[in-house]
Amino acid sequence: MYGVIEMNKNNVDEKIAKWNDIFEELAFDAKSLINELSEGINYIAASGFIAILMGAAALVIGLDRGETKYIASGFMIFCILTFNGAMTLRKWYTLKMRYKRLHDLGEKLKSN
Repeated sequence: MYGVIEMNKNNVDEKIAKWNDIFEELAFDAKSLINELSEGINYIAASGFIAILMGAAALVIGLDRGETKYIASGFMIFCILTFNGAMTLRKWYTLKMRYKRLHDLGEKLKSN
């Protein structure tokens, strides 16, 4: 009877060690996923700002030319790119708020 109890204890220890390895791998994969998701969300914000800056540059170039057709073209490009940039920044904010809890979990995992 004592041998059965001892064998079961060793078996449980082996299973715990295997589960521990699995959980460590899952934690590593979770960290990687969170980092990649955060980078993607930040890329969206950068794209929005770049679109707005490109629109502003088109407006400045149009104003610099001084002719009505260039000013109108620059203004249209500015409006389109500013709208696109604003919608992109809106999407960035939505994703940032949606995955805030996951980001906080990633910070906890980094500290451990």
